[in-house]
Amino acid sequence: GENHHLTLTGGTTALENRYEYSGGANTNLPSNDPDDAFISNTIDPIASQSAYGGADESSLLSVFGRANYEFNQKYLFSAALRADGSSRFGPNNRYGYFPSVSAGWIISEEAFWGSKALEFLKIRASWGQNGNDRIGNYGFSTVVLSGQNYTFGPGETITNGSVPLTVANPDLRWETITQTDIGFDATFFNGRLSWTSDFYLKNTSGMLYAAPIPLTVGAAPPVRNIASVKNTGWETDVQYRNRSGAFKYSVGGNLSIVKNEVTGLGEGGEPVFAGRVQSANASVTKTEVGQPIGAYFGYVTDGIFQTRQEVADHAFQSENTAPGDIRFKDLNGDGVVNTDDQDYIGNPIPDFTYGFTADVEWKGFDLGIFLQGAQGNDLYNATVRYDFTYVNRPVSVLNRWTGPGTSNSEPRVNLSDPNQNARVSDRFVEDGSYLRLKNVQLGYSLPKNLLERIGFEKFRVYVSGQNMFTFTRYTGMDPEIGSYGGALEAGIDRGFYPQARVLLGGINVIF
Repeated sequence: GENHHLTLTGGTTALENRYEYSGGANTNLPSNDPDDAFISNTIDPIASQSAYGGADESSLLSVFGRANYEFNQKYLFSAALRADGSSRFGPNNRYGYFPSVSAGWIISEEAFWGSKALEFLKIRASWGQNGNDRIGNYGFSTVVLSGQNYTFGPGETITNGSVPLTVANPDLRWETITQTDIGFDATFFNGRLSWTSDFYLKNTSGMLYAAPIPLTVGAAPPVRNIASVKNTGWETDVQYRNRSGAFKYSVGGNLSIVKNEVTGLGEGGEPVFAGRVQSANASVTKTEVGQPIGAYFGYVTDGIFQTRQEVADHAFQSENTAPGDIRFKDLNGDGVVNTDDQDYIGNPIPDFTYGFTADVEWKGFDLGIFLQGAQGNDLYNATVRYDFTYVNRPVSVLNRWTGPGTSNSEPRVNLSDPNQNARVSDRFVEDGSYLRLKNVQLGYSLPKNLLERIGFEKFRVYVSGQNMFTFTRYTGMDPEIGSYGGALEAGIDRGFYPQARVLLGGINVIF
């Protein structure tokens, strides 16, 4: 019909991956000449030569269908269903089924709409599910690995062995993300001003994670569907464009607010500890029901002991605690500072993230700017190895405690660390908020009349810079750390390579 538009789409996709590798090694070469470095060239081939290899494969099969319906160019409906089968799950739960529906209403197309300033307004809502299988292969079965040699017999002969080093989970299934979204799109002033805004509720169930198991098991932990997480947020984007006249420009900004909460941790609901820091020999994060995922958990500091009397008057920390050591709070008031006094000391998830863009053109000159930032997140600065004797220390150590009244924040230097000043505590938690000039570019294009004289279609010169300036109070190399070890280890700075500042210059010529 004239006012009815229906589109049906169906399809299937298939994906197969196979990865193979092999290699060899050799020691005890008869010569130090690199030209003689062959695997077969060795004094003791039995003891020195080794070989390794293996293969890994996975596959994905998907079937999907979608229906879009539009009535009178103002009422919009859509529904979709997809079935995904992954070889990473066993026969019990190989397929996951993920539906979605959405609806929209273009109010500005109604006869009663009379606003000239707001010429377009669309309200929309959606609900849908999708799945995640981004885990290693063969987690549903027991993988037997070779090369696990052992000694046997009275002569303690080394014997080749194969051992199942991972625990199987035949009930492994898809991680499912369910999201509800309500939002609108609006355009003002003949398209100059546009505004998009969304409120969403995102629940993730059956999160896939290899939670630690007791070492006495003698095998690596299995991947399990152990957690559920709720994310509630609001996102908005505003853009203004003026492309008329000699002076053309556009400016825009976006803002994203999210609240994260762990809502389940499977049977028993035991907290998950992760993000191990070597100098503290302990985990930094604790994921627990009712808390943000990967929150920092440790001791709370309360200044520096200045005198022996202060050490005696405080709760017991260590037999060798002395003036100049960190005073940790006895939160439960039992007179002893131990693991019972640990508490949540930081949250790696920002209160909000934001960005700003601007583009300007005038008489052949063009300027583009992009800024981004995050606010309200914490970082755990674990860049210093306090468990090593010879290691660089931060410049703050120059202001360390050397006597009563000299410092109330930087402890004394003691290589044996009898008070465990390097234990996980809020001493290492810093504000990770930042604003960064991510990209800026300035260019100039020759005018059209000059291009015609020299026979060029376009001639533009430009200079640009990336990561030019960063405004932050974080004392580490770079506040934009991310989550190197996954969501449970976000914001832990173990000394990663920072983003480089890049300066570029170039010429674009079209003949």
